[in-house]
Amino acid sequence: MANGTDEGVVNYAVYEDGKIKLGIAEVELPDVVLKTFTVNGPGILGDVEMPVTASPNAMITKINFRHASAEAYSLAEERTHNLTLYRADQSYDSKSGEIDVTSRKIIMRVFPKKLTGGTLKPASPLAISGEYTVLYYAEEIDGAIMREIDQLNGNYIDGTGTDRAAKIRAALGMA
Repeated sequence: MANGTDEGVVNYAVYEDGKIKLGIAEVELPDVVLKTFTVNGPGILGDVEMPVTASPNAMITKINFRHASAEAYSLAEERTHNLTLYRADQSYDSKSGEIDVTSRKIIMRVFPKKLTGGTLKPASPLAISGEYTVLYYAEEIDGAIMREIDQLNGNYIDGTGTDRAAKIRAALGMA
């Protein structure tokens, strides 16, 4: 926002295959860490780590459920799960004095990797969490794809909307 301040997430909802799946849960989004080359040799002082373009390490997401629900257990089924997180972000425009809400969407294809058992205590929810391998990750702002990572299909659009894998696909005859 050019004249304002991004303030934060107003709320979000998580759907699997178009049906609301998770009510009271927190989602830890995956870190995107690129593989690196270690460059060293004559004329270079020590080692330099250079990122390998469009080559992220494995991505993991974690979902922390407030209580052990049927939805939590269904996401542990050994298959690919298509998740969509709809987000409403709030910002304040200092010139107009108006609050604005922007639609954001995160799309992930995940495969379950781990489900914790939680801690059983009287008069408490049984909080459990699931860990998932992320096979596909995309972020949209008001309908425009800002980032897309699809390692199995050779797609990598960075946070600026630039396709960083296009030259790699072309070099491999996949363009």
